Amino acid sequence: MNNIDELKTEDIVEGVLAEFARLAEIPRPSGHEKAVSDYLYRLFSDMGCHVVQDSVNNIIADMEATADCAGKPLTILQAHMDMVCVAAEGVEFDPLTDAIRLIREGNLLHADGTSLGADDGMGIAIIVYIMKNLASHGPLRAVITVDEECGMTGAEKLAAEVFEDADYLINCDSEDWDLLTVGSAGSGDIAFRKNFCPMRSSLQGLYSLRVSGLKGGHSGEEINCGGGNAIKAAAACLNLWRKKGLAFDLVSLNGGRAKNVIPSAAEAVFYCNESLEFLQKCADEALQEFTGIYGGVEASASFIVSHADADERPQAMDRYQKDSLIDLLVCLSSGVSAMSQMCPGLVQTSANLGVVRTVNEAGRTGRCIEVQYMPRSAVQGSIEEYYRTAEVLARLTDFELFAGRISPGWAERQDSRLAQLMLAAFQEQNSRPMRVATIHAGLECSWHLQKNPRLDIVSIGTSNNDIHSPKETLELDTVAPQVRLIAEVLGRL
Repeated sequence: MNNIDELKTEDIVEGVLAEFARLAEIPRPSGHEKAVSDYLYRLFSDMGCHVVQDSVNNIIADMEATADCAGKPLTILQAHMDMVCVAAEGVEFDPLTDAIRLIREGNLLHADGTSLGADDGMGIAIIVYIMKNLASHGPLRAVITVDEECGMTGAEKLAAEVFEDADYLINCDSEDWDLLTVGSAGSGDIAFRKNFCPMRSSLQGLYSLRVSGLKGGHSGEEINCGGGNAIKAAAACLNLWRKKGLAFDLVSLNGGRAKNVIPSAAEAVFYCNESLEFLQKCADEALQEFTGIYGGVEASASFIVSHADADERPQAMDRYQKDSLIDLLVCLSSGVSAMSQMCPGLVQTSANLGVVRTVNEAGRTGRCIEVQYMPRSAVQGSIEEYYRTAEVLARLTDFELFAGRISPGWAERQDSRLAQLMLAAFQEQNSRPMRVATIHAGLECSWHLQKNPRLDIVSIGTSNNDIHSPKETLELDTVAPQVRLIAEVLGRL
């Protein structure tokens, strides 16, 4: 029995929410974590911890064991301090200066028109609450990283010595209170880029083709839901028009929000001498082909051609640049390519065509096309195969290839003592079994394991819904069970 187990549920929830509310007051988008890092440095220092703020603003805070637990193994409690900052349409919000305004409604906590930041502010709040309130424990180390959402550079740059003397690590960055994550996929970071000099089109009508209404979603967790990719759909439509001999000059093609998000919309702007009615008929034919593949899932998809508004006639790509872009987008594989042979229903290998942008080059008269592409796999060799394919495609389409680092995977450990303790404690506390999974998404755990391969690691978290969106919510009745679970396992360790 630990003292936290004796506390009232409402007291635990209020205590954790008080910590979370203080975090919500501090702007902390990825890449801008100095203020929240300074706050955490002061907070852990005031708690009596020995605190290190490293060169990239990661926080490492050590709390000594209580007298009755001297000589027990060191356990790391880990979360990340950055958050994805997005606002609903029409909501004025500056992620660099504005606080997150919290709204509590029944069992749900959400923000006023913006993302909530429970991913992973709730992980931090629970870690702080436990370290403040657990009366008996072995040596604890809080590791709070920067930049998890954009590149995991905080986890990558942590010194190996942070992990070398630890036996166990509990990552608090999962999204379902009853799920124990014991492994995750690795991923790649690939970009294609081409500069071009725009030309004046001899064609008259300026139009836009907008593909929208697709489901989209997280490219790790929802890549196997059977949906389409809006960028691929737009490219397929333009390719169909080419095959029909339709003459058009492409001004721009834009779609997607991030490399790890399946794009739900994309838009092409182009010149053409055909009528709007004829172009819409051509788009309808492409939509018919699309729904023949995805119709059961993408019932709300639409391909709409309309007149494009412009103060002056924008310049277009030449025919070679247009064709090379369409060729690249058509050839890039997007979706599931292999399922796990060991875990039925788990995706082993996939890729996501996440972003295409046509932008003006800074300080130049030229323009630039950029394509962002993200493969994932539990097998590193499969990611490397995507890199080799990308190299060939870049050469064939005359794009410049930017091959970023491969993030390692985290292989599940069959003999994990930490996992067994988690499962047993959860069953006893909740009278139901805890689910166990390896996920097709990246977690910082994979980087930690590189620093100390013998680390016994699990990942847990409260139930957070619609993360990375203005609809993000936290289920409050999952807070106390997480606190009690961690406290109980720390006692058993």
